Amino acid sequence: MVNLSVSNAMNINTLLDLTDKQNLLIQAERQFLNKFMNDIIIAKNNRDPSITFSGSIGANYQYSAGSYNTYNPRNLNLSFNKNLFDGYKTEYSIHQANDLYKQAEYNFESLRQNIFLEAINSYLDVIKYNKIKQLTINNLSLSKYYLDFKLEEFALGDLTELELEQSKLDYEINKFNLQKIQKQIEDEENRLKNYTNQKILHMSYPDIRKDKYNPSISSNLDYAINNNPDILASDIYIKVLQHEIAIERSANLPKIDFEFGVSKNWDSSPSVNQVDEYSILGKITIPLYESESVKLKEGNIDFDIIKNKKILQDKIFNLKRDITSTWDDIVLLEDEYDIAKKQIEINDRNIITKNKSYDIGVMSKLDIIDSEIKYNDHMINVEELNNKIHKSHYLFLNKLGNLNIKN
Repeated sequence: MVNLSVSNAMNINTLLDLTDKQNLLIQAERQFLNKFMNDIIIAKNNRDPSITFSGSIGANYQYSAGSYNTYNPRNLNLSFNKNLFDGYKTEYSIHQANDLYKQAEYNFESLRQNIFLEAINSYLDVIKYNKIKQLTINNLSLSKYYLDFKLEEFALGDLTELELEQSKLDYEINKFNLQKIQKQIEDEENRLKNYTNQKILHMSYPDIRKDKYNPSISSNLDYAINNNPDILASDIYIKVLQHEIAIERSANLPKIDFEFGVSKNWDSSPSVNQVDEYSILGKITIPLYESESVKLKEGNIDFDIIKNKKILQDKIFNLKRDITSTWDDIVLLEDEYDIAKKQIEINDRNIITKNKSYDIGVMSKLDIIDSEIKYNDHMINVEELNNKIHKSHYLFLNKLGNLNIKN
């Protein structure tokens, strides 16, 4: 069973920091990067020489013309082999391993920022649902008072059965809405625990920092193409494939190898002389024929490069579209939010006016309750708008590739 710690208050920076440390997918992918670091070392090790030591011992018996001969050959060999030139295969293999590591880093950062976005959305939804919960509790209380009043009117014969049923239904709707909100809060809090391994007691909407992106859409598009980790991963994979072509072509370039060997041979038989050998060998291999399979392999890689260039172009197109759409959403949501806040001011004044009318007997208590319920419904819409604005802001940072800790 996982033990959860308790956090009295949490901001976005703390949320992302905890998610970065606690999320299992992030932990797994961060560890997996070590595999690509090892591949770089392996590629570099191909430059190293090989040193081999071997030995043998045997026993031979020969019978000829009624006599026996015994031989006990023994041998020790030490050889040193070094490739001096392999058609640039090692060099391109090292470049490829380095680029594969960079691609893995970009893929990791893309995953990391997507998980950050999920955690932030849960964080924002917990705030939203808690605010809506209070408004819904108020509406439930008001609708109960409204229903009780209608029951009295019905008992006096001043209300139709249909009107009473509507009042009961309104109360049930508010009761259901409260239950739904409580369930949504529970679900989002559990989801948030999975990211942070903490139970958070107090949360509040963060300030939206627009200094995290440029003031014009065109400059943001340029920034995203150069910083979005998914785009960068796709771009560098094309370089990986280009290295692969160079590696394949290296098979048709000359190879130069150097070998030095020392061999000691002897036999315990008195008739056999001890022999020591020393050898230095330089070897050059020049391919004279490029096989059809090599050409086909190069052709397949070319096809793969063309395919991935098209995929990259499509990703850039979709990214530009998403960024433009999110930018437009932010502008429209902010305008709508400003209008909604103006409506709050009007609603405040309207309730004050109606309360004054009630005090002088011009307006009934039911009219006041009805206005307060509508006021709370409007406030729920305002909370929804505020939540969407914050989510759009962090989605925009995610698309830019700039959704990191300290946002």
